[in-house]
Amino acid sequence: MKKDNSAKKAAKSVQNYIEKGKKLCDQEDYGTAISAFDAAIRLDPNNRDAHNNRGNAKYLLKQYFEAIADYDEAIRLDPNCSFAYYNRGLAKYNLGHPKDAIPDFDAAIRLDPEFVIAYRNRAVAKSTIGQYFESISDLDVVIRLDPENDIAYNDRGSAKANLGHHDSAISDYDAAIFINPGYLFPYFNRGISKKELGRDAEAEQDFQKALSLAQEAGDAELITTIKKHI
Repeated sequence: MKKDNSAKKAAKSVQNYIEKGKKLCDQEDYGTAISAFDAAIRLDPNNRDAHNNRGNAKYLLKQYFEAIADYDEAIRLDPNCSFAYYNRGLAKYNLGHPKDAIPDFDAAIRLDPEFVIAYRNRAVAKSTIGQYFESISDLDVVIRLDPENDIAYNDRGSAKANLGHHDSAISDYDAAIFINPGYLFPYFNRGISKKELGRDAEAEQDFQKALSLAQEAGDAELITTIKKHI
């Protein structure tokens, strides 16, 4: 009986440390969050969630190699952990290895065929390496699963534009703007596609709208980029 109580107590302590770490991540106190996850792992080295969440805290500190090591361990402990594959894919992408990220997104999707954000980030990785048709296929799935996903419409428009399909791209940018009129990027991207089609006056309107939204956001880098097109 004592042994059972001790085991329950230890399991509760592990869970408490994990929850504490997650709350600290929400508060953007990632260093202290890592200490909480460390404590959970000391008590239970085989706890998948502790490793995965410590990886997330390291990822948010841009410690991508260290995050990958934690995701590796989470996957070793539970090869069916879809979100650990997904998280590892994100870390690889952020290290500048989109091609290596794709198999992790593949694994996440195999384990969870409705993992919307995994499709979306696999699409981003595919676009980054010039696989625009494949990217569009993934974004088709995102939009089927989440018809109000403004980011997916914008991303699909960009993939189409990269293939030179500007009319179809504009339709996607229109949809993104309809869903979220305050979303800057589809205005900017639509402006580029309209300019490519010789619709300069309409393009100018889109660039001005994008500029206005960038100024509201106080994003100096975006303001500079948009001004180059005006």
